[in-house]
Amino acid sequence: MDILSGIRIAIPVLLLLLPVPNAAWSSSPAPTGTDSQNGAPSNIQPPSEDDLLPEFDKLMKPDYLPWGPLTSGPFFTGNANTVPVGSFFVRSAWSDNLMFGQGLNLSSMSGESRIDVGLMKNLEMDLVVPVGINSQDSAGTNNQRITRWGVGDTVIFFRYNFLLEHDVYSLWHRPSLTIEPQIVLPTGKYTELSPTANGLDQMGNGTTNEGLYLIAKKSAKPFRLYFMAGDIVQNPATVGANYASNNVTFTPIPCTASGQCQSGRFNMVDGNLVDYSLAVEQILNDNYGLGYVLEVVGQTQTGSSLVFGNATVPSWSYLWVAPSFEVKYPSTGKMAVTWSVGVALPLYQSNIPQMYTPFGMATVWYNGVFGYRGE
Repeated sequence: MDILSGIRIAIPVLLLLLPVPNAAWSSSPAPTGTDSQNGAPSNIQPPSEDDLLPEFDKLMKPDYLPWGPLTSGPFFTGNANTVPVGSFFVRSAWSDNLMFGQGLNLSSMSGESRIDVGLMKNLEMDLVVPVGINSQDSAGTNNQRITRWGVGDTVIFFRYNFLLEHDVYSLWHRPSLTIEPQIVLPTGKYTELSPTANGLDQMGNGTTNEGLYLIAKKSAKPFRLYFMAGDIVQNPATVGANYASNNVTFTPIPCTASGQCQSGRFNMVDGNLVDYSLAVEQILNDNYGLGYVLEVVGQTQTGSSLVFGNATVPSWSYLWVAPSFEVKYPSTGKMAVTWSVGVALPLYQSNIPQMYTPFGMATVWYNGVFGYRGE
């Protein structure tokens, strides 16, 4: 064998004996725990539903109380407990401000359609759309019965329960506390009012309002205590003749010292609107949501605005006592209907006509996977 032939045979043999990386010649999978492209771990699996459940519960599942029957609750005072995610209720509430004396003989009925939806744990959103029906038979209408109706001002608010009571049997433990920011949109008619309707065709205040409330609730079986207080800033509005501030007091037309009064439209500034109410509820039967509620509710419009200075409309205030009765029927695992009826009677009123206010509400509850409010 010559040298050239020996080289020809040796070269292939050497190539076969050289160590060659498997990755260059093999299609076998990359070693366990690495990605064949970039060395990243390849054995990471997406989390299962069981892995996600604790985080979901933390964000969505409410903290349950050992006692908290579903009832209609107070009419004027808010509830610090929020609706769980997946649950909601639809409420129809009616009240009728009956004003007598001073030649009024006026009925001002308001019906509110409200939907309340749980967004996440301890957080809910509410939308309230009112409809007003005003009717009067007095000297202001030439003793003829005049009736007008229309949509009122829309209210949107959120409730966040930042503190939950834990002892529902003793009064001397922490209450549930909730904050409620709200906005009022001027969707009700307030301009171009008919001079012959005596203001009955006004359905809204004409102001965009921003409010903030604090709501408290404390259970001491079979009683529940409620408290609510808030302040509303009412933005200025341009109004005209026959306009009444908050549908309560007719706004005086601006006049100069010489007696020249402005005609047409003019700017109006409301004072701050302060709400306050307290309620006591006794539940006589948990299964039927049977009980009664006694409320003390008040409202004051101050003589100045926190933001916009002195008001151009008179200040006024009132304080009412409002007993009501409540019941729940029918009721299933998923659906329930609660009912209540009562009347608000004047304890104190200033710069507004004396009024008596019968009221009632019906609420349809849908209970999702986490149950109903306060369960």
